[in-house]
Amino acid sequence: MNGRCLKFDGNPIQDAISRIRFAPASNNLLISSWDTNLRLYDVDGSKLTFEASGNAELLDCCFQGEAAAFSTGSDCSITRYDLHSGTSKIFGNHDDLATCVEYSDETGQVITGGWDKKIKCWDSRSMKALTCVNTVSVAVESMSLSGYTAMVAVGSSVNMYDLRKFNTSYYSKRMDIQIKCIRPYLDQGFAAGSVEGRVALKYFNPSNQNNDGFAFRCIPKAMEKRHNMPAVNDIVFSPSTDGAFITGDNDGYVTIWNAQSKKRVFEMPKFENSIASLAYNCGGQLLAVASSYTYQEANELELPPRIYIHEMNDQHMSSFSAGGSKCNPRARIQSHQNQIASSVRRFHKNPNPSISTLSATFTLRHFLHQIICINFHNMSDEEHQFESKADAGASKTFPQQAGTIRKNGYIVIKNRACKVVEVSTSKTGKHGHAKCHFVAIDIFNGKKLEDIVPSSHNCDVPHVNRTDYQLIDISEDGFVSLLTESGGTKDDLKLPTDDTLLTQIKDGFAEGKDLVVTVMSAMGEEQICALKDIGPK
Repeated sequence: MNGRCLKFDGNPIQDAISRIRFAPASNNLLISSWDTNLRLYDVDGSKLTFEASGNAELLDCCFQGEAAAFSTGSDCSITRYDLHSGTSKIFGNHDDLATCVEYSDETGQVITGGWDKKIKCWDSRSMKALTCVNTVSVAVESMSLSGYTAMVAVGSSVNMYDLRKFNTSYYSKRMDIQIKCIRPYLDQGFAAGSVEGRVALKYFNPSNQNNDGFAFRCIPKAMEKRHNMPAVNDIVFSPSTDGAFITGDNDGYVTIWNAQSKKRVFEMPKFENSIASLAYNCGGQLLAVASSYTYQEANELELPPRIYIHEMNDQHMSSFSAGGSKCNPRARIQSHQNQIASSVRRFHKNPNPSISTLSATFTLRHFLHQIICINFHNMSDEEHQFESKADAGASKTFPQQAGTIRKNGYIVIKNRACKVVEVSTSKTGKHGHAKCHFVAIDIFNGKKLEDIVPSSHNCDVPHVNRTDYQLIDISEDGFVSLLTESGGTKDDLKLPTDDTLLTQIKDGFAEGKDLVVTVMSAMGEEQICALKDIGPK
């Protein structure tokens, strides 16, 4: 895979790249960045053909055909650009940062999302006509279109909307991951990348209703510390190779995966910066990689952002075929839906195929290449354990972007599980360093704690659970005996320290009432937090 770096003579990119996109029918590359500039680069001619400067950092961009483009900015604006005349004008606004923009060729609509928790639909043909607004629970992090479907990532959920009747979502799926990016898998499903380094792929119409997709940990093979899982910043699917998709992570790794065999196919050498964005051209021959610090990173002035163009040549295609070679060759000529079902069944029955399964018709060169690829894909279960819902919630905490944490939510401060009672956010600075000031109360001891975190950084959020138990007895030393659902007893909790609740429990028990206590647990601690009186014994 050959790569070359794009040259920007005269006015190089000065700040973090937010998004790159190839044009629908040409090799023109659209680039938005935090230096307030939107650029159009002719990859074939190796020259910059358009550049427009604004007053705010650009957070996203998209094409409207070949002749126009849209961008979203940190000043909440949506701007439309005429790429031929070089003019631009404000198209619309959000009430907070406008983070996402997409254009639908099928309907002529512009779809935008922002930190104001709104998804807006605009009619581009009548200019600035706002046709519909949907409100979601948290800020919109990522958005993609596939035909008449809009896919919107909100927190850990994916909402889908029909562009022809945009007033409400027809699909909502909780993914058990904090979503960083969402991208369509043709008309068959979608892939979601997470801030904790996982990728979840979901199918719309699975051949097996018990297997509608899978998730895996996107750990670079070159990394020795497998517990370190960098955020997946972008995902792209190959237009030319069915089932191939590429991930770019926050540690600078670009990896090609096979969705059918659930295996890594190829990993590029580590880039000097984080991978901010990826883009395929319309034919799938070129892959653009934006190697750039992200706007929340501190070392932003040390390494300049760069864009590389990689040719997806015959060697890459043979590598992808090898990655899926453990599938029965006859299955590859069946429909795509049958291929998925066949690959999944074979994976569970024989995760380590022997060399004898390779076709004898390969030449010696291809045969050796197959051996290399099989050894490359024979990764440990620890590296690619496909997760169940139970696995995803087993940790004491999970990461969540600071800017999405709201009042009455939970957060970990100084290694303590806390409930947020106040949140304030500073204005976005030159490099996007908006900061969230959290005031929170420890849920177990009631102490007030504070923390300041950049809004785009991740915070640890505790898993907080509440369980009801019937109170059986209170010992002299203050321990309680509780009846569990299985009929056993739980005897390791003491009476609460809250004076009001303590008095209610002691008085109710002394009066012979039948009491049910609620036990709150988080990060390995438990405490009685509420009381229910269900009548006399």
